[in-house]
Amino acid sequence: MNTWFEPLPLWAQVNALLAGPPREALLKLGGLALLGAAGVASAVWIGTAYFDTQWNAGLGFHSLDTLAFEPFRTTLAGFVLAPLALAALYLTLAPLYRLPRRPLASLAVAVVGALPIYAAGLALVVLPGVLLLFAAFFLSCFWWSAGLRTVLGVPPGDAGEFNVLALLGSGMLLQFGGALLVGLL
Repeated sequence: MNTWFEPLPLWAQVNALLAGPPREALLKLGGLALLGAAGVASAVWIGTAYFDTQWNAGLGFHSLDTLAFEPFRTTLAGFVLAPLALAALYLTLAPLYRLPRRPLASLAVAVVGALPIYAAGLALVVLPGVLLLFAAFFLSCFWWSAGLRTVLGVPPGDAGEFNVLALLGSGMLLQFGGALLVGLL
């Protein structure tokens, strides 16, 4: 069975993890999120440090000394905060759909649903990796929707809408939070 395009067995494993000790689930989910974020951040750093001067500046690549940010730390922060923001929106939306707020389950859906993005993010060493990341985002949208149904109990007819609202809200949260953070630095 292909887990990439049929993630229901994976979500069954997530449900089993959530049925166990909460501390163990939190450690595993946190480790998965940190490992995924560190992998993507490393790929971005390698790409900007070693391949950026070889590409056309019109495509957005500039030499590392002209960047106004540090690629590794910025990407790491974004990829660590993104699942947290998505989980926060799941928690915020749950009562609107007459669902209980389940923080650990919300975090599990956000982190495990991002696995395709973490895997494709390793291709960001080179510029064409962005295309693979776009495809992985759409696959993650499917995974998140399946996780919402099987882990959080969102009715199948509402899962798509719930997911879109959470993604839009978390995107706005990250954008405003990033703007505030840059202002503080």
